[in-house]
Amino acid sequence: MKVLMFVLTGLVSWQAHALQVTVTIPPLAAMVKPYLSGDDTLTVLLSPGASPHGFQFRPSHLTALNEADLILTVGSGVDRWADKPIRQIMAEKETSSGETLPVWVVMQKQPGLVVLPKRATTGSAHSASHDHEHHEDEAETETSGESVAPLKMDGHTWLSVHNAGLMIEAIGVAMASLKPEATEQIRAQQQANLADIMAADQTIRAQLEPVEEVPYLVLHDAFQYFEKRYHLNNQGAIQVSAEVKPSVKRVLMLRQRIEQDGIRCVFKEPQFSDKQLRYITRGLDVKIGELDPLGRNQSHQSYPEFIQGLAAQYRACLE
Repeated sequence: MKVLMFVLTGLVSWQAHALQVTVTIPPLAAMVKPYLSGDDTLTVLLSPGASPHGFQFRPSHLTALNEADLILTVGSGVDRWADKPIRQIMAEKETSSGETLPVWVVMQKQPGLVVLPKRATTGSAHSASHDHEHHEDEAETETSGESVAPLKMDGHTWLSVHNAGLMIEAIGVAMASLKPEATEQIRAQQQANLADIMAADQTIRAQLEPVEEVPYLVLHDAFQYFEKRYHLNNQGAIQVSAEVKPSVKRVLMLRQRIEQDGIRCVFKEPQFSDKQLRYITRGLDVKIGELDPLGRNQSHQSYPEFIQGLAAQYRACLE
């Protein structure tokens, strides 16, 4: 079965009912929440504070997918673990009489989505993220998703406000297909959501401009979409990937860089242990902050609220 923008098979037999919506990660929940009515149900597969790397399915996860009217996935390595179970459910429903297929929106397949290649993490990320010669729109249109091999792309695409706008538009189209009698209200909500993103973008720009020169390190290189947009001065990552811990040689190199390069802040992430980070920074004059690319508390009621929360985390440590 080939999945394009979304799977719409089975919607001919649509009947009015409260929607069951299942998403893989909290940022997608923040995107869809403004569209939902009080009768709709939202399930997030990734538990609060958990890492998507090495995700293990439980029976409750499969039930949420099987009962869903709408499924939202990023479609990158961040949640590729969901693809096989979803495809199996779709195939089973296709062969069962009377079964209605869910709408499956794959964010990575939306036209116009900007996908960036992974950056080398052995050295500085400065040249890739902190180029003031590029305007923000130019920086975000360097690479299209079709020109980057899946294993070489940075899958944290929702951290770009440009991409988020496209994702929210796609969700609106899917919601209107499921609730055709509410199409007008859904379109109005879609426009309001997009306006809120634009306003949040301007707020974040003003919020981070005073600290855009401040050098910092991150735990792993998950934030380049955000950093490019706001010209932040990321000087590198502690871990070459989320799964690989730094070697002793790298730890010593990082301690030296923190002292020599005037690193102001080192950011941890709530999904990972901070033991290595605290060892690296022990005795050094550097602040420890926290960046959460996933919105672990899942309390964000909209994407602008989520992305402004991330901006506040940057500002708190860099100022």
